[in-house]
Amino acid sequence: MERHLKLFIIYISFLTLIAGKILISSWDIIIWRQITTVSFFTCLAFLAEILSISLPKYGEVTVGFAVLMGSILVLGTKASIWIAFMAALLSELKSVFKKPFYKSLCNICVYIIMVGLSGHFFEFMGGTPGSINLYKELIPIIVLIFTYLFINVSLITLGFSILNGEHLLSIFSSNFKWALPNYLALAPLGIIFAITYINVGSAGILLFLVPLLIARHSFQLYMNMRKIYLETIQALATAIEAKDPYTRGHSERVAMYSSIIAEEMNLPEDFLNTLNFAALLHDIGKIGIPDEILNKPGKLSEEEFDRIRIHPILGANIVEKIDFLAQASSYIRFHHERQNGRGYPEGLKGEDIPLGAAILAVADAFDALTSDRPYRRAWNLDDTLHEIEINSGIQFRPEVVEALKNAVKKGRIRIDAG
Repeated sequence: MERHLKLFIIYISFLTLIAGKILISSWDIIIWRQITTVSFFTCLAFLAEILSISLPKYGEVTVGFAVLMGSILVLGTKASIWIAFMAALLSELKSVFKKPFYKSLCNICVYIIMVGLSGHFFEFMGGTPGSINLYKELIPIIVLIFTYLFINVSLITLGFSILNGEHLLSIFSSNFKWALPNYLALAPLGIIFAITYINVGSAGILLFLVPLLIARHSFQLYMNMRKIYLETIQALATAIEAKDPYTRGHSERVAMYSSIIAEEMNLPEDFLNTLNFAALLHDIGKIGIPDEILNKPGKLSEEEFDRIRIHPILGANIVEKIDFLAQASSYIRFHHERQNGRGYPEGLKGEDIPLGAAILAVADAFDALTSDRPYRRAWNLDDTLHEIEINSGIQFRPEVVEALKNAVKKGRIRIDAG
């Protein structure tokens, strides 16, 4: 973590240099001749920032995009840079004792950079602040919207990737991918905001606050829904592990290994999301298996092993009725199938086994071998990789094994066992 923190500080230093240059170059005495308008927009932007909504893992989302976009359309880039800077600074001051200084500095720099660059591209493409003609300025406005969102998501995702040592794709998928449609929905509000201000003045903006608050409420409802999904899955995973103290943390580790392997294989984000759900719940069927069989220290009898063999079917049956887990259920059902057709429950072979199930099989075996069990001690990393490699093409899909080996070689997967 210390290494990641050092890299993050270097990253922030780089952002600070860029943001500082943008802020200084945007200084213009004309801005302060419009101090009333600038103050008005700053207050609205600050209000939008303090009504933030936390993302599932990292960061927050706000409806400030609509206000800052409106500011660029009305006042231009230079004034909007200072509005973004002051609103972000005030917002960070309210939580000065709740988060490290370097994170607050990073947030402020990101706001300056994304407003500065998106505003610059808007004006470069022919956009004229203070006079909106949608027919003539449609392309500059589209450029403004997508530049703002691209810079926002890119800089924040990269920052969290450096700080936490996670793959860019994983952070984007779990935090920002779902938020992009909601952000895009704010763009028309930003345009309406600007048109209202230009034609009616600040009094008309009071009407604008209603749809802005509705948009925030929609964000919050969607976030609550995702939180319920994740909490439900976590509760089910906890219920599984409560039956077997030797597998505590197993589901989370299998989910982590599966995600890393899938990222090494450059699989799409939707696949990663489904795979993560399946990994967390891959052993949920063990709820229906007696404890004396699950925790038996010796070798299982044939009858006992037959009982174990039904847990993928039980697990798939449990989750397949839940809409957002329907695809994950097939990965759960087939994660004990083998490439040579000698697995269970259906004896699928080779490419007939879903890729998600094949990835789970490797991640599950990797964690099982590197963890203490009632009947043996954990294996070391070299022996584990050797065992999995000699079963490549027999038990495990070869390309999945290669992805695991690459992840270990890169240091993305580590274990504590000697």
